Amino acid sequence: MLKGEVASEGIGIGRAKLIISESKIIHKQTIRNSGDEIQRFHEALSETIKDTERIISKAEETEKEIMTAYLMIMQDVNLANKIENLIKFSNYCAEYAVEKEFDSIFKDILNIDDEYMKARTEDIVDIKNNIITKLQKTNDNEIIEIKPNTIIVTNELTLSDIAKLNLNNISGIITEKGNTNSHSSIVARVHSIPVVIGVKNATKIIKEKDHIAIDGETGEVHININKNDEQKLLDKKNRKQQEQKELEKYKNTHTKTKDGYEIKITLNIGELSELRSLEKGISEGIGLFRSELLYLNKNEMPTEEEQFLIYKEIAENPDIKHVIIRTLDIGGDKQLKWLKLEKEENPFLGNRGIRLCLSNLILFKTQLKAILRASYYGQLLIMFPMISCIEELRKAKQVVEECKNELSLENIHYNKEIKIGVMIEVPSAVLISNGLAKECDFFSIGTNDLIQYTTATERGNGKVSELYNKYHPAVINLIKQTIEAAKCSKIPCSMCGEAASDELLLPILIGLGLDEISINPNNVLKVKKIISKLEKEKCTKLVEKILNLYSAREVERILKEFIEMI
Repeated sequence: MLKGEVASEGIGIGRAKLIISESKIIHKQTIRNSGDEIQRFHEALSETIKDTERIISKAEETEKEIMTAYLMIMQDVNLANKIENLIKFSNYCAEYAVEKEFDSIFKDILNIDDEYMKARTEDIVDIKNNIITKLQKTNDNEIIEIKPNTIIVTNELTLSDIAKLNLNNISGIITEKGNTNSHSSIVARVHSIPVVIGVKNATKIIKEKDHIAIDGETGEVHININKNDEQKLLDKKNRKQQEQKELEKYKNTHTKTKDGYEIKITLNIGELSELRSLEKGISEGIGLFRSELLYLNKNEMPTEEEQFLIYKEIAENPDIKHVIIRTLDIGGDKQLKWLKLEKEENPFLGNRGIRLCLSNLILFKTQLKAILRASYYGQLLIMFPMISCIEELRKAKQVVEECKNELSLENIHYNKEIKIGVMIEVPSAVLISNGLAKECDFFSIGTNDLIQYTTATERGNGKVSELYNKYHPAVINLIKQTIEAAKCSKIPCSMCGEAASDELLLPILIGLGLDEISINPNNVLKVKKIISKLEKEKCTKLVEKILNLYSAREVERILKEFIEMI
């Protein structure tokens, strides 16, 4: 038996089909005629774009939206210009120029301590390989024949690979690499195909046509499974199908506890493709739109018009009641190669989030004007990240007023009453939350950074990762203080960090009286179901007990006991 990480739940049983992607080794070669080499590059790029357009024309909705995002990257004039310049001025062959530029983008994203962002590296490598394939005139774009009840076993599965497969015949996917937030994983979830990623040496251990069973709950992969174990998995599959049917009833419903306490469930998203592929009735809004993704894949600052068109499409979506757009959250581990930032000894405590925006007013005002213009078309809200003092909030609000005045002078429409909120992710913000609440319209607790700064642990550092604990009593007390400050000023308070969908923390959030949680789309129905089994009164009493504890382990133990009893 092999084991990996679950990227898409479900039980899959079938015959193995091995698909091994060869890594493309590109050697540095210099050329004499840059004109001919630039022409080669543009011909390969043009062919890749045409292939992508053909895929889009035949694809289902989710794949279509994501491949359209691919297309936009390939059609980026600045990207093409950079590759041209590498050929022209460094005399690189086209393959090496493509490799060098895309690897630069890859490294920029990989340096970010955010799993969602890191998942986008798959797209960058996929696009790069597609262009190099055309330059090398190989046949990687051929359709792969898949028989019914097939389990795909591969070292890495990209969205382009998925586009070549008949998904109706696939019972499961096993990969050696991968990311739960990758576009290929998202597509698999939409099509209810179980996926287990990170299975070491899967392509060496599993043989073609082996009888394979995937447990998309435990991450276990069974090779040539016996009849008894196969039947157990089939029984488990039937139970899971019944559970999924039960979850379906939570669509198009308000989220309430057994005794009637109502809490909003909204979504964390970072791309239009995610928004376009959302199931109807799954959410009441977007609680966090990560706007930095609009900047990360660019070779220069996106224009006001580019951003406006994206925000406008979000605002006009009839199925979304409101959208909170977090202004550019760059710095720390998130860097933009076109924005020359000074190297800092400790970037996590340096010029990041709202600090960076206030020190780059052209960047900040360009984004704010785009959001304001789009706010005329729907319910958009502005949220500032990394606020640590009231002066930052006041300065940021003043910049918004300046943008409003400039738009008014140009007779451009915008929502004059647009709401402005603050991300609470720094302990100093919690300690002055009563004052912040009087000068903004809403709070959103960002637990990822709040835990990091409260416990003084970098969550990506394996040496201290055990200390990064969402059950730490200090973290719970800070959440409590934030919610109380919001209630005192009668403004809503939400939570948008990863902890918001944690099954054990939900009773705490209910007991503290949180108004809204913003989570990843695939967690929504499960969270709704759990909340429907809770009672506000019991959760409040649980909180009173938890607040008297000083150990994260003890907090976690009591929460587990509480959840087991509901």
